Amino acid sequence: MTAATAPPPATTTPAAVHRPASHTLAGTGAMVRLVVRRNRIRLLVWLVVLVGLFAYVEAYYADILDTQAALDDFALVSDVPSIKALTGLAAAPATLGGAVWTKIWMTCAMSLAFGVVFLVTRNGRADEEAGRTELLRSRVLGVHAPSVASWLVNAVLCVAVGIGVAAASAAGGLDPAGAGITGSLVVGASLTGVGLVAVGIGAVAGQLASTTRGANALGSTVLGVLYAVRMVGDLGNGRFTWASPIGWAEEMQPWGANRWWPLGLMVLLTAALLAAAALLEARRDLGAGLLPERAGRAAAPARYARPLGLGLRLQRGPIIGWTLTVALSALMFGSVVEAMNDLMSDAGSQVAAILRGTGVDALLSLLVTMIAMIVTVFAIQTSVALRVEEASGLVEPELAGALSRTRWALERLLIPMVGAALLLLLGGAGMGAGYGSIIGDSGLTRELALAALAYWPAVMVFVGIAVALFGWLPRLAVPLAWGVLAAMWFVVIIGDALHLPAWLIDVLPFSATPYQPLEAMSWTPLVVMTMVAAALVWAGLDRFSRRDVQPG
Repeated sequence: MTAATAPPPATTTPAAVHRPASHTLAGTGAMVRLVVRRNRIRLLVWLVVLVGLFAYVEAYYADILDTQAALDDFALVSDVPSIKALTGLAAAPATLGGAVWTKIWMTCAMSLAFGVVFLVTRNGRADEEAGRTELLRSRVLGVHAPSVASWLVNAVLCVAVGIGVAAASAAGGLDPAGAGITGSLVVGASLTGVGLVAVGIGAVAGQLASTTRGANALGSTVLGVLYAVRMVGDLGNGRFTWASPIGWAEEMQPWGANRWWPLGLMVLLTAALLAAAALLEARRDLGAGLLPERAGRAAAPARYARPLGLGLRLQRGPIIGWTLTVALSALMFGSVVEAMNDLMSDAGSQVAAILRGTGVDALLSLLVTMIAMIVTVFAIQTSVALRVEEASGLVEPELAGALSRTRWALERLLIPMVGAALLLLLGGAGMGAGYGSIIGDSGLTRELALAALAYWPAVMVFVGIAVALFGWLPRLAVPLAWGVLAAMWFVVIIGDALHLPAWLIDVLPFSATPYQPLEAMSWTPLVVMTMVAAALVWAGLDRFSRRDVQPG
């Protein structure tokens, strides 16, 4: 007799209950809370810094531009090609609102745009790359829930910045008497519009690129192109200004025409970009990008076996991009020196103080400093690559053999060290060649090249800070390094409004560097800064050689 055994009753496990969500937006509310929780400090910092920066410049200009004559002088100096290229021209430049707009609007708009792109990719492509999105979507979570949550949070940040700037403008009295607060509302809305477009750009970049680095580079490139298109439009007849969303925000013309309809264009463009990003996300594989990755060579060149060769290959995009940026900026600066000097000679002493003096040598010294600031961005980007590769896990296979950590890091640091020197020489020489060809003085090429190279120790101080942070605070190294750079930019841009003590200004790297060709060359600060930079690099590498590798 054969006994038949029945199969055991099916049991329900928790894993069987939680299945992938069929609704694409399921769990969006929970993801919004998670995005806010992970980014609360970053969101707060962006809001406070941008609104506070606008409010501070507003208060300072209200104090120093206290007469119509001073405002007229400021408007005269603002209406030159270089200022229009960098900041655009305010609709009412001879008003206090127009002066504040010229000084700080473009800085706030572009800072918000870049910040939003990086935040969107951090909560999108970076989470996919790290495997967090796959883990989250294994539960009851819709396909689009993580992305939509990130887009919503960053859109709220843009709106909050716009409201804060509008409130600061209205409270500071930038609106003309009897005109209400329309201009203040328009300037806040213009910043919000630029930020919303950046949300869309970051969303699409995260779908196209397969890596965080690629998404950030793609988003930053698009913003750079839009800025350049706006620049061409402002320097020409204004037609190309309308080809860029940044130009749309500029053409809202606060305290002038006070147009609202360009904001509608920016909202529509944002909606189209987000719709395209959602469509792309639904069609691609998780963790993959839609841009095809090129197949590598069958046999890698021997130079890729060395840290320097591999580093040059991995960072060839930034190297090429920043070389072109420095060259074009130098030629543009050199071409407008004479026109700027003529207009600044007719300006009042208050405006001359804001623009750091008058005269050709003072103007050339200021433009050389701007070249050095651009090169510093390149140096920081290539320096923090040490931490980026450690976080991504690329450094562990390289260190698995006989290669020491110190040698690996030193070879990689040759890129910012040598690259910064070459870019400084290129920038100074390009500006000298451009201006020298106008006035018939070929000797300016060598003179300004050496003047720019004098900033190399200052740039190396920032490299040293990045390396020290990499060694001692690896998980915070990247944001802190960029934070130090941002603080330096703000000091240079609005240093006249900060009222910092003279001794503090004098010890800052860019202030300690001789202001050439206006000032005579002094070797002492250069030697001191070189020693400080070397000490910071040594401190960072010594710590890196003794601590654990910390991926993620």
